[in-house]
Amino acid sequence: MNILQSLILGAVQGLTEFLPVSSSGHLVLLEKFFSIQDNLVLLNLILHLGTAFAAIIFFWKDLLNIILKRDWNMVKNLFIALLTTTLLGFLIKNIVENIFIYSSSIKPVLIGMIFTSIILFISTKFNKSRRDLSTLTIIESVKIGLVQAIAIVPGISRSGLTYFTTLQSGIKKEEAFKFSFLLAIPTIIGAAFVETVSNYGELMVNIQWLPLIIGLIISFIFGILGLWIFKRVIKTSKIWMFSVYLLILVTWLWCL
Repeated sequence: MNILQSLILGAVQGLTEFLPVSSSGHLVLLEKFFSIQDNLVLLNLILHLGTAFAAIIFFWKDLLNIILKRDWNMVKNLFIALLTTTLLGFLIKNIVENIFIYSSSIKPVLIGMIFTSIILFISTKFNKSRRDLSTLTIIESVKIGLVQAIAIVPGISRSGLTYFTTLQSGIKKEEAFKFSFLLAIPTIIGAAFVETVSNYGELMVNIQWLPLIIGLIISFIFGILGLWIFKRVIKTSKIWMFSVYLLILVTWLWCL
């Protein structure tokens, strides 16, 4: 992996981690395109940590409020959703990797993107959501955790699916946006920890530090940008644009 590739991957990861178009799907496609094999696990780990730091900076006031106000209801709902994601994620992780990541075909990823596109289009129909996050129930938190676990499938957007599910529960758009990305922080960090423990031996072999550091910085910067763009899009009710983008991308790649 060279510096140019790390710049491109960092920018794509930063934007697509928070925009509802599937960061894992885009990374898998780019890694296959660039034929990157060295430090692949470590690269994905570093890029995801960059976006986790971006979310922490972007939502620092909300995180501080949760701590200072001792918002145990928010903590409870985030914990339940995260626990559900963890349990289901462990069950399907190997299956997903064999079908979507280690496969030479990109078509499974493209199918996941089609699914995301449909979900995003349907989400535009939920315009009457009025509930606050404080009213989120345990069952609804479990449901959000389940769909987040499904989103480990490359091509299926974590942010898109969790935002859609929270919105479908009747939570207001801005509140659904906040819950989706507050949940992303422990999810990304937790997944990074598991990957580090599981692949420690591989991570420490032939490390190219400069491209990795550049990727970390770029993914952080573009992660902030991605969050800002998604928040603006939600306010202007133009999330359908991401649905159209995915359909165009899938059509183009499928025809290659």
